[in-house]
Amino acid sequence: MTIQSAMSDLNQPQSPTIAALALAAALLAPGHAIAAPACAAASPDAQVLAAKTWLTTAVYEGDDRSSNLVERYPGVVGISLWDACSNRYEYFDPATGRSRSQQGGAGWFFFTGDRQYQHTVSDNGTQLRRKMEVINTTEFTYSRQVPKDMREGQPLVTIHVLHTPYTGAFQVQPSAGIGPQ
Repeated sequence: MTIQSAMSDLNQPQSPTIAALALAAALLAPGHAIAAPACAAASPDAQVLAAKTWLTTAVYEGDDRSSNLVERYPGVVGISLWDACSNRYEYFDPATGRSRSQQGGAGWFFFTGDRQYQHTVSDNGTQLRRKMEVINTTEFTYSRQVPKDMREGQPLVTIHVLHTPYTGAFQVQPSAGIGPQ
């Protein structure tokens, strides 16, 4: 049932209980069951992310773009899905295609109004702020500060994390609660 059909049902002569139940059913239906465009209000950046499955393809430290350091920063390397309607994300292991949701690799995201930053809050409560550098249909790159080589006690360095559309063999599917199933 859609919100529109529930609303039209309200105009028909019937008991208030039936009308209320019809409206409640429409409002509680999964987002993909609603006929109206559910993502019309999503930010342009969220829509770009949601249009593709993304793969981390490079990690650089500081201004040095000559050495791809993905092996030194495995915690930021993966496949990712983003849902602009729910503002949910999920990460997957690039070697196995398995979800990382149980290890904090799923949660909520939003972009700041000035489009300078993306914030993520994982389901386990970890919060990150990323400075957006490039976001378009062929590249999504952010930077953030982390301990050098992701080792506790090391000085902070700025890493630049580049993603491109994923074209690999894994058919990653979102877990329950992340986008239409």
